[in-house]
Amino acid sequence: MKNVCVIFGGTSTEHEVSRISASNLIKNLDKKKYSLTVIEISKKNEYFLYEYQDDDSFFNKIIANDNDLVKKQITPDIKMFVRMGIDVVFPIIHGTIGEDGKLQGFLELCDIPYVGCDVLSSAVCMDKVLCKDILSKNGIAVADYLWFTCDEITKSLNNVIKSIENRFAYPVFVKPSECGSSVGINKAKNVESLKKALVFASRFSRKVLVEEFIEGEELEVAVLGSYEKVSSSGVGQILSSNEFYDYSAKYLDGKSLTVMHPDIPDSSAREIKKIAEKAFLIIGCYGMARVDFFLTKGRKAIVNEINTIPGFTGISMYPKLWEQAGMTYSSLLTKLIMLAEERKKRYRFKLDYEGINND
Repeated sequence: MKNVCVIFGGTSTEHEVSRISASNLIKNLDKKKYSLTVIEISKKNEYFLYEYQDDDSFFNKIIANDNDLVKKQITPDIKMFVRMGIDVVFPIIHGTIGEDGKLQGFLELCDIPYVGCDVLSSAVCMDKVLCKDILSKNGIAVADYLWFTCDEITKSLNNVIKSIENRFAYPVFVKPSECGSSVGINKAKNVESLKKALVFASRFSRKVLVEEFIEGEELEVAVLGSYEKVSSSGVGQILSSNEFYDYSAKYLDGKSLTVMHPDIPDSSAREIKKIAEKAFLIIGCYGMARVDFFLTKGRKAIVNEINTIPGFTGISMYPKLWEQAGMTYSSLLTKLIMLAEERKKRYRFKLDYEGINND
């Protein structure tokens, strides 16, 4: 039986979401195939090793920051997983550390198989500006955008606003470039709300993205696969309880709806799936990603963003879309673990110094 280490938590604003994802993941992992080791990274960047118990109380309590579960603080190092007898790591940390390549870099140094995207693709997808640059240069439609540094916003706010107003009509969306779960995002309808949105977004990221407003349906596709071969789920739709799908609408008020069979033409659904798979391969994603779209009234599919560690909560679209496609939550987790092991075996390149100068 292989030992899977689930790492959750993290220092980002998405810490609580990660706890919920971890609870669902741990509960649904096939215990006949895998034993479990559970590690939390606290908001203070402290590492805690839990004494795992396979019962409902563990799944429920781990959601809370102040739980009474037995755990001990540990000091991370590159040999920790070997000492613990870990075979595969399943990171389920959303946002900073978990999705920006930092944790993946540590796992590479540890020489341990891990689920999900590698260092580069994680970092690219976390940076909305960089991701949009790459996608657009490869023929994939994205929303028109401008971006500014926090320094520009602090020192030259009026010039920044002038550049935005010269490019776009109101409303516009203002986003931190390197944040997930819609944290720090605002819809600015006039100059005053734009000023507030720019300053607010700059609290969360060193770059701030400003996008044109796109009127259309919000759609999502789950993608699963390797560097060469991918598959995609059906198309799902988000019906937000708020004006847009912000953090509150996603996780707090419980009023947003997910639609597994949205009322869109079959041709649009096929095109969206095709674009999602193309985007996954272009960025160099691996294992899993959720690709988010806008579908305009003119039926143009526009990629919004790529999420490399999508939510695994009870309401999250990624596992729900695969369940709708006939893959159970447990089978999905098993597939992701198998892909992690396959990458370790297949894509382990070693430089042959003796033959480096041979013709």
